[in-house]
Amino acid sequence: MVFICTGIEKLDELLKHKLKENKIDSEIIFYADYLLEEKSRDLYDTVILAPREDIKLPFKDFLFALRQRDKRVILLPGNEESKHLGYALALGIYDIVFDPVTPEKVVNAVKNPAKFSDVQQYFLGLKGKVSFSGEAAKEVERQNISPEETVKVSTAAEPDKTEEEAALNQIKGIMKLLGQKVTKDDINEALVELEDAVIRLLF
Repeated sequence: MVFICTGIEKLDELLKHKLKENKIDSEIIFYADYLLEEKSRDLYDTVILAPREDIKLPFKDFLFALRQRDKRVILLPGNEESKHLGYALALGIYDIVFDPVTPEKVVNAVKNPAKFSDVQQYFLGLKGKVSFSGEAAKEVERQNISPEETVKVSTAAEPDKTEEEAALNQIKGIMKLLGQKVTKDDINEALVELEDAVIRLLF
């Protein structure tokens, strides 16, 4: 089930109609904080979300709470200069639809989950302050491989790992590209470290 929660009534209706045309079940959510309520936890797996004034938490914390619940987020942040972009990428939110938003673009994002390679230009070029450093950069230059391939090496090394372990390895791979090191083995704490690293680079 896809929940639609953009706060823009006309867009919500267009998205619901277009999703129905593609045989995808959806519901429009008018109260954003409902997404975090216990009674809604098992009712949806994906949410189409835009920043909204009625969200009680800071938006970055709202995104974090959704990811803690293993929800897939299709984010409509506005333009590519959005202050929310860095937080979204740090949380592994790669399904991002920038302005101008159309129902077709959003439905395509729902049907075709983005990969790291699809957003690397935003992650690595964010504000012009994120770049390769140290041994990670040297290794990329030596082998002439792309950053996303470097990340894939760390996550694909042991095919029998659980999804959580694979996610943790992906975070470690991204942090290595940023010249940082993950010190926590807990997935949520590692995500916080990644978020902090991106924030430091941005600000």
